[in-house]
Formats: sequence, structure tokens, C-alpha cells
Amino acid sequence: MQVKDQEKLRETLIKLLSERNVIQRGKFVLSSGRESDYYVDIKRAITDPEVLDVIARLIKGEVEGADKIAGPALGAVPIATAVSIYSRKPLLMIRKEKKGYGTSKLIEGELNTGERVAVVEDVTTTGGSLLRAVRAIQENGGVVEKTFVVVDREEGAVEEFKKRGIELIPLISVSDFRDDH
Repeated sequence: MQVKDQEKLRETLIKLLSERNVIQRGKFVLSSGRESDYYVDIKRAITDPEVLDVIARLIKGEVEGADKIAGPALGAVPIATAVSIYSRKPLLMIRKEKKGYGTSKLIEGELNTGERVAVVEDVTTTGGSLLRAVRAIQENGGVVEKTFVVVDREEGAVEEFKKRGIELIPLISVSDFRDDH
């Protein structure tokens, strides 16, 4: 996809997320444990097929070298599914923890040793939950070089992944919404 097309899709995503009021003001505790005066309520958007379509089109050209697409439960599963459909690459779903019944799997889907996996996430702050998903893939023989996030809160996730030799590519950053908070 051409850079001009990517930028147009990115602007469309910002518009769609703004229209869906994903930035909410108030007092919130984030998954990282930090407190914030705003919250990125991405779940409002990733249940919308129009938003998922734009996200998948933004990511699909970036995952050509990957064998599989993965997303940690719950928020990233719709995103990973949409990217899987667009890219025609199999899907992996990463549980927060192994289930205590049935097959007791942490990863749903087939992951073979040495397969390259692109991991997607809905929102990152420090990157902790995304990093847990990456570790699960690595511990099960997968290779992760690229990760993607729809909205980066710009609180250190990109830098943390860079230190670990993994590229984290935000589709948009919270600063794209500066007028909203």
C-alpha cells in the first residue's frame, strides 16, 4: 500500500475513533496499575465492522513476512481476526492464563516452532499485557519481530519493546487526540 493511502486510512481511523468517543475523561486505573485522568475505551470501536476494516487494512501490508497473526484476549481478538482475514494468515489467540479444564492451552490455534508471528493489541500504556502475549508465543517456539497497537498511550511501550529487539508499531497515538483530553 502506498504511503498516501496509509495516511488516508490513518486519518480515517482517527476520525472514526473520535466519532465513537473512545477517549473518556475522569479518574481511571489502567491495566498497568497506573492512574489516569483519561481512558481509551477502544472496545467501543473494535466491535464496529467499519473500524475493524480500517485497522485490518492498515496492518495487513505490514505482516507479509509473518506466518501467523496473534492477539491477546479479549480486546485484541477481534483485531487479530480482522487482520487474519485480510492477510489470509492463520490466527492465534493468547489467553491471559491457561484454562483449568479441557486442553489447558494458553495459545489457541496451531503454532509451530520457528513460525514468525505478528502480534496485535488494542491499547498500550507500558506494554505489559502485550509483552505477556509475546512471551507466551516465544516460550512456545514462535518468533516475534513486529507488534502492532491501535492506540499507543505514549507511556513507554514503544521504547520497552525496542529494548527487547521487537518493533512496536502504533497505528495512532493518544497525541493524535490532544484536543479530546
